[in-house]
Amino acid sequence: MKNKLSEAQLRQLRANVNVEKATEYYVVFTEAFKQLAYEQKQTGKHLREIFRENGIDPELLGAKRIENFNQMLNQRGRDGRGFQDRRKDNRRPTDEERKESLEEQVRRLQHELAYTRQEVEFLKKLQMANTEARKEWESKHRPK
Repeated sequence: MKNKLSEAQLRQLRANVNVEKATEYYVVFTEAFKQLAYEQKQTGKHLREIFRENGIDPELLGAKRIENFNQMLNQRGRDGRGFQDRRKDNRRPTDEERKESLEEQVRRLQHELAYTRQEVEFLKKLQMANTEARKEWESKHRPK
C-alpha cells in the first residue's frame, strides 16, 4: 500500500510555495520548483538536500516519492518536454470525440480485413511447411 500522508503532513506540504497540490497519496510540485530541482541536480546536488533547502522535509515525502520525482526529472530533462503537470491533459475523451466517422470506420475495418487475410495466408503456409517437414522426417525414420 502507498505511503498515505496524514492531515498534519498535508497541511505542512500545502503551506509550502513549491507545492502546487497535495493529497493523501501524491504531491504535485510547481513547475518552477521542478525546473530548479533539475538544474541543481545537474550541478551534483542531492535531491534530499534540494528539498530541505526549499522547506520540504524529505522524510515526510518518503523514499518512493523522492525516487519517482527523481525519475520524472531525469526523463523530462532528457527529452525536453518541460516540467508542467500533464495529468490535466489525461482526461477521457467525450462521447462526441470518441465517435468515428463512417469513413474512418470503413477504412479501419478494411485495414483489419487485409491484415487478417495476410495472417490466414501466413498460417496456411506455416501449416503446409510443418506437414511437409513431418512427412520428410517420417520417411527418413520409418523402420525398414
